[in-house]
Amino acid sequence: MSAVHGATQIAGHARNRDDMRRDAKSLMNRLKSIEADAAFVSEIADLFPQYPVLANERCGTWYVHPSKIHKPGVYFKSTDGHTGIWDFNLRRYNPHLITQIIQHGGCIIVDSTRKGKRVPDALSKTIPIWCATINNAVRKRALLDQQQRNQEQQKDQEPQQGEDQGYITHVPNADGGLRGTSYTGDTVESAPSLLVPALDSSKWDTRYHSLPSLISRSEHAQIAEKIDGFAEKLMRFTDLTPLTTKLSKPIRPIWLTPQSFLFKDDPPDYSQVGFFPVICLSASRVVSEGMEEQDGYLYVQGSGDDEEMWSKGLRPDLFWENVDWLLEDGVTPAECEDRAKQVVLQAKKKQLEQSQHDPSVSKAKGGKHKGENTGHVVFTPSMELCSEIKSSPIWIGNNASGRIPDSWEAGFDMVINCGAEIQRDPLFEQGSGHVVELGGVGQGGAQATLCVLQKHQWVSISSTSSTEEKTGSSQQTLPLRKEGDRDHFYLHLPIAEGKKGQHQLLTMIPIAIQAVNEMYNRSESSSQEGSPPKRILIHCQQGMDRSVGVSLSLLVACFDQDGGQFRARAGSLAGMTATKEMIQKRLFQIMSHRLAARPSRATLKIVNTFFMSPSDPPPAKYKQ
Repeated sequence: MSAVHGATQIAGHARNRDDMRRDAKSLMNRLKSIEADAAFVSEIADLFPQYPVLANERCGTWYVHPSKIHKPGVYFKSTDGHTGIWDFNLRRYNPHLITQIIQHGGCIIVDSTRKGKRVPDALSKTIPIWCATINNAVRKRALLDQQQRNQEQQKDQEPQQGEDQGYITHVPNADGGLRGTSYTGDTVESAPSLLVPALDSSKWDTRYHSLPSLISRSEHAQIAEKIDGFAEKLMRFTDLTPLTTKLSKPIRPIWLTPQSFLFKDDPPDYSQVGFFPVICLSASRVVSEGMEEQDGYLYVQGSGDDEEMWSKGLRPDLFWENVDWLLEDGVTPAECEDRAKQVVLQAKKKQLEQSQHDPSVSKAKGGKHKGENTGHVVFTPSMELCSEIKSSPIWIGNNASGRIPDSWEAGFDMVINCGAEIQRDPLFEQGSGHVVELGGVGQGGAQATLCVLQKHQWVSISSTSSTEEKTGSSQQTLPLRKEGDRDHFYLHLPIAEGKKGQHQLLTMIPIAIQAVNEMYNRSESSSQEGSPPKRILIHCQQGMDRSVGVSLSLLVACFDQDGGQFRARAGSLAGMTATKEMIQKRLFQIMSHRLAARPSRATLKIVNTFFMSPSDPPPAKYKQ
C-alpha cells in the first residue's frame, strides 16, 4: 500500500513539474514576473537617482519602466563572456556609454538571466572586460601622447636656465591646440596627471575586476591576460586621445542582484571613490528550477529572455503602455493573451496609418546645412530613426526615415531602400521614363530599380496623380529636366529578410556602388560652385542589418577613410578588393555612430566575400 502511495506521489510531482514548465511559457506568468522584477529595478534606480538607467538590449528593456529608462540602451552579448571565448567585440563598443558615464559619474545597466545563474554573463564578464579594456586603452593612449609631447619638446625647445630648474610642458587647449605651462621641480611628477588623469599610475586602475562568487581564480587570470591585447585592438580602430582628458577616473563594475544586501536608507556614495561605477543590475530573483509559485501566478526567472518564444508580438513599450489592462485583477491567462494580441494589432494599424499620412522626416526650423537652405533630418534621441555616419555622406535609418519625397525635401540626394517592399507611390511606377531596371535578382525575382527626378518633376507627378484620382483620367507627361537643377535619386534593392536575402545582398552590392558612382559623376558634370555636399540615406526595415551591410560596402568602395571624400572609380568593379582590417575599421565607424546597428554574421560574411574573395562562388541560391 505504501509502495503504491509512493509511486502516486512521484507521478504527481512529475506531473506538477511538467505543468510548471508549460505554465512558464504562459504570457501572463511572464508579464507578471517581469512586473515584479521591474519593481526591484525601480527601487534601485531610486536609490541612485544621479545615474542613468540603461537596458542591455533586448532582454533588459522589459525590466525598466519607461519613466526610468534612459535611451539609447547598450548592447553587450553574453557570448563575449563565455568561458574560453572571451572577447572585446568592436561591433559592441558602445561609445555612447562612455559619454553617459562621464556626464553622470556612473550608470546602471539592467539585464536578466534564466535559471541556473544569479547574474548573466553579459554583466558578470562581458561588461567587466569592457571596463578593463577601456581603462587600459585610455592609459596606453595617454602614455603615447605624453611620449610624443616630450619628443616634440626636446626638438623644439632649448633647456631652460634658472635656479629652480623649471621646465615648459605642452598640454592640450580646450580647442585642441597646445599651450605652454611652466612647472618647478616639485611639481614635475604631478603636473601632467592633473590634466591627463590616466598618467597617474597610482590612481588609474587598469586591473580586470570580477565577482569572486561567480568567477573562479583560474578564469579571472585567463581573462586578465587578454585585456592588454583587447586594448591594443581598440586603439587600432579609434583615436582615444579625447578620452585621456575627458575621462577623469577609471571605470569599474559593481554588481547588484535581488539577493544583495543594501541599506536602503543609507545607500553607498560613489561620488568620492576613485572610479566611476558601472552598476550591473541583474533584475531577476534566483529560484529553484527557475520557477516558483506566487500568489496568483508562476514566477519565472529571466522572463524577458528569448521574447520570440512567448511575447506573441508584444514589445516592452507596448507592455508598459498597457500594463494595467493586460494584468488587470482577475484576468485569466487566455484573456491576457487575447488582450496582448489586440494591443499588437492596434499598434500595427496605428503604425500603418502614420506611415501613410504623417511625414517621418521633417525640416528643422530655420536650420541650414553648409549653405543649404533645406533643413537637416530630425531623428529620435534613441537613434532609431536616422543616424549620420561621420565623417562620410552616409546616413543609416529605418523605413520611416526613407519616405519619398520627404527625405529628398530634407536634403538627401540619394535614398537607398534595402527592403523587399517599395513605397507605393506614382513616382516609382514601372514603365515611366524616370524609373529604370538595373538588374540583380531580389525578392520574388524583382530587379533593382533606380528613379532619378528633379524637384519640379516629382511635384508635377504628385499633382497629376491627385488630379487623376478625382477625374479618373490617366494622362501623364513628365516635364523635361532642367540643366543645372539638382537630381534626386531613389535606388530600390529588393533584399528579402533572413537567409533568402543573403544571396540577394551579394548581387545588390555592386549595383549600389555603381549607382553611387553614377550620382557623383552626374553631379560633377553639372556641379555649381558652393553647392552643398552630397548626402545618402540608406535604410531597411529597422536600420539594423541589411542597410548596414550596404552602407559598409559603400564606405569601403567609394569613400576615403579620413574625410569621407568620394573616390571616383572608372570602369567595372572587377578586381575591387579590400583588406579585412579596412572592412573592420569602416564597420567600427558605423557602429560608433549608428547605435541601433545589429549586422548579422551572415551579412558581414557577404561583405567580406564581395571584397576579399571575388572569385569564390556566392552562397547557394534560394527559390524565389
